[in-house]
Amino acid sequence: MNPAWVQHLLALGMLLGAGHASSSATDTWCYTDPKCGPATWGALGQCNGLKQSPININTSAAVPNAQLDALSLTGYEDGEKLSSMENNGKTVYVHVEDGLRLRGQGLPYVYTAQSFHLHWGEGKQKPGSEHLISDKQFDMELHIVHTKNNLNTSDALQDPQGVAVLAFFLQASDQADSSDAWDSFTQCLKKVPVERNTVHLDDVFSLSDLLGPVDLARYYRYKGSLTTPNCTEAVIWTVFPDPILVSPDVVDAFPSILRSKDGSKLYNNFRPVQSLGDRQVQASAALQNSHSASPALHPAALLLLLLSTAALIWHL
Repeated sequence: MNPAWVQHLLALGMLLGAGHASSSATDTWCYTDPKCGPATWGALGQCNGLKQSPININTSAAVPNAQLDALSLTGYEDGEKLSSMENNGKTVYVHVEDGLRLRGQGLPYVYTAQSFHLHWGEGKQKPGSEHLISDKQFDMELHIVHTKNNLNTSDALQDPQGVAVLAFFLQASDQADSSDAWDSFTQCLKKVPVERNTVHLDDVFSLSDLLGPVDLARYYRYKGSLTTPNCTEAVIWTVFPDPILVSPDVVDAFPSILRSKDGSKLYNNFRPVQSLGDRQVQASAALQNSHSASPALHPAALLLLLLSTAALIWHL
């Protein structure tokens, strides 16, 4: 055989082998199989670090920060910026074109939305949010991923302040107002039922439509990580405690429609909460104001008030 041909065949073999290895690397972690589930992630990237996400946010321990006012979201109302929806075998992933900006106190740069995705459990039967609020888990969680100064994601993850994620809870409610946006979103899920399915989004909804009347002044802020391997600790998290209310059909749609490439259902795609360690969770000014609007009386003060009232009645 011609030596040149041998070299070409060897090179081709190496390329095919590299491609196979790359494909396998994406399958080294999962959610529901004990062999590759979250309990095994500690060996991957920074997943065994000290600033991991998600966390349980203890509202009574959050530190008030009067400087944290309402966030500024620009371009979120533009549905044309949501280019495509993809079933990537772990979640449903929406690609965002340049134009959506995030600004706010405590965020050191202007951040640009790159994508958003969701986490869920087993529909109405079992909640699946990643973050908890004082031990409460919600039905679903929406993550909008932004990068500093519109860096590509790989470069942003090299910067400790490179990524800013907005986290919103979804909760099923029979009293939820009808939402054309979420109805359209679930209709799109039917076009990407199996892993690697992708559909173009033709301005059927915007992020503003999906968020609805969420109060952008009420949130918690802390420093953490990606919630999937390699769990890189380069994320500024903003978590909104007031859930987006959706119909039960919306919550049930995700685990019932979406499948991985082997045909199994996509469900319980959330990471368990991680230790807060010595980190601090801050509460925005609006949250602090709502908590202090009607403060409870200290027992000693209550006793003094009762004694004073009794003395006044006695003199009357």
